[in-house]
Amino acid sequence: MKSLVKQSQLYFIFSFVLLIIAGTLLLKMPVCYRGNEALSWSDAVFMATSASCITGLTSVPISQFTLVGQIIILLLVQIGGIGIMGLTASIILFLGRGMSFGNTMMMSNLSDNFSLRNTEGLLKMIISYTLHIEAIGAILLLGAFAWEGKFSFWQCLYYGIFHAVAGFCNAGFSPFDDSLQSFGPAIKLIVAFLIVAGGIGIYVIYDLMQSGRKVALLKIHTRLVVISSVILIVLGTLLIKLFEHLEGNAPIAWIDAFFMSVSSRTAGYVTVPLSELSPNSISMIIIFMMVGAAPGSTGGGMKVTVVGVAVLAIINTFLGNRRVLLFRREIAMDNILKSFTIIVTFVLLVAAGAAVLSPMLANTEQAVWFEAASALSTTGMSMDVTGVLPVPAKMLIMAFMFIGRIGPFTIFLFLLDREKISRISYPEERIIIG
Repeated sequence: MKSLVKQSQLYFIFSFVLLIIAGTLLLKMPVCYRGNEALSWSDAVFMATSASCITGLTSVPISQFTLVGQIIILLLVQIGGIGIMGLTASIILFLGRGMSFGNTMMMSNLSDNFSLRNTEGLLKMIISYTLHIEAIGAILLLGAFAWEGKFSFWQCLYYGIFHAVAGFCNAGFSPFDDSLQSFGPAIKLIVAFLIVAGGIGIYVIYDLMQSGRKVALLKIHTRLVVISSVILIVLGTLLIKLFEHLEGNAPIAWIDAFFMSVSSRTAGYVTVPLSELSPNSISMIIIFMMVGAAPGSTGGGMKVTVVGVAVLAIINTFLGNRRVLLFRREIAMDNILKSFTIIVTFVLLVAAGAAVLSPMLANTEQAVWFEAASALSTTGMSMDVTGVLPVPAKMLIMAFMFIGRIGPFTIFLFLLDREKISRISYPEERIIIG
């Protein structure tokens, strides 16, 4: 059992390492870059890491890459997006072979309590769902870019495909230097739809398909993800609109407030300059980046279920409940403990990253925290910091992007590998709290 877990960890990690190495070598080819000088090795590694980890942070603008270079970046994003979801399902299938019933029940937590028997169907659904959503997004974006009247048909087609793939994969890459700031509501709404479709998680989509849209048949995981996502989107929209109305340099449209609320949870696209947002809006975006998307999605962060379980534990504590209850179900204590562990670990990593970056950069402390949180959550937003990073800072950001992409699943496997079921019970003793 332990050997299988360790093998899956190594397979999962080294698949990303090999993808980054291959991407670096490809992007170093002269045909991929049209800048005044050759692309440096540090920038090639940085861009390959950001694309493979579907982050979106750029040390050099995407517009400086040739068509070949942009296509390579998009392929890295697509492999990183499909690969992580498909690889997750493949690992579940691999670990489920030849296992005892007890071990199978324990390992079912890897798929958030979705049956291991359905893993092959889940894997097929991942590929089908991804290609269908991206195709729909590309067609809609083709029409939206054509409606703008700025580009030829082939340019509209290319930009449509590029943003459909990057949007669904929550990567945030764009051939335009100002991201999506220069475009109308149609493009913003379509990209927002793609971000949500990619960030909702394969297990939610699979459960929705299996339940036949009957709410009573939906798993608790699905309900928690959907409700949490809706609350975060609505809350983020209202808060950004409120903060910019009270403190902002300029009023912000509802569509931009909505888009920034959606995109801040690991997508990385922007429709308004971050430098024009109020400090409170920036602080809220940092929190949203850390929260992230759903498990089994193309997004990163701590995950909405982790934060949701922690909030439920706090609410139940205030209500005097010794158990965490949701929809007439009790949340397992190990889920609660792991949720708080992930939250504390994530916050400590961001704090450590900001502390290390601060002496290297002349930016404000908020911008440094923003950069660290953006990298670890694989969001890809930046307050004009990424392009001026020195090489040591680039290495730290690359490490954060890598940890952020492989972290949650690998940490979970690590915890599972170290789980020990004790047959000995000890007397309970209370500790003074507060």
